[in-house]
Amino acid sequence: MGYKRLAWQMVDKNVAYLKPHQVYGILRTNNLLARQPRPTSGSLHRPPEPDHPDQVWHVDIMYLYIRPRWYYLVDILDGYSRYLVAWSLNLTMLADTVTLTVQQALDKLNSRLPGEPRIVHDHGSQFVGAEWHRFVTSAGVTDIKTRVAHPQSNGRVERLHRTHREEGLTDDDQKSYYAACDGMTRWGSYYNTERPHSSLGYLYPVDYYRGDPAARLAKRQEKLAQAFTQRQAYWQTVSRVKGQDDPSHN
Repeated sequence: MGYKRLAWQMVDKNVAYLKPHQVYGILRTNNLLARQPRPTSGSLHRPPEPDHPDQVWHVDIMYLYIRPRWYYLVDILDGYSRYLVAWSLNLTMLADTVTLTVQQALDKLNSRLPGEPRIVHDHGSQFVGAEWHRFVTSAGVTDIKTRVAHPQSNGRVERLHRTHREEGLTDDDQKSYYAACDGMTRWGSYYNTERPHSSLGYLYPVDYYRGDPAARLAKRQEKLAQAFTQRQAYWQTVSRVKGQDDPSHN
């Protein structure tokens, strides 16, 4: 999971109060570091960075094998907070599969600015037909297409799909449709509320989507400061006791 994510997750769960470099040192000393290759660099064509929740949504479809057949997972990811806004598991990947999922996500919003969310997607057949264009017009959202044959342009949701496969759904979750739905519900909740995200300073998507990131960061620093003070007091006590027990001091 990475030493930085591990460090902040332990702080938040009150397991241990160490900074990332301290966790790194412990893992390195015990030969517990697993290094991953760096991604290849390349120019990306992305829309401007969002500055508030529900300004930009990334939408994509992922093939998912659930015995005994393939299904299609539609994900909607908030570009600002990396919050998994909505998902649906479907038998088909037609346009109405996507429009229904987006509409259900829109229905959960209490309010939104004109033209928002801006829906970022690839050039899949679901997004080029008349049904999608009618939906965009009637829903009052903004349609944003990525570059052709360039999946990195929608890289945030592509990365989410990779995380689904690497960390999320288990073999047991893929035994049946209903098991997969239960697994996605459980995993989606964990992803949003308990899995630190590197691009968010190792906070959680929910902190940026509907929370107070500054307050959460301040709380972390408070825990670290308290732990540092307690460790200092502990070692000072140990030093005094050793001094009292050492005959050479008498």
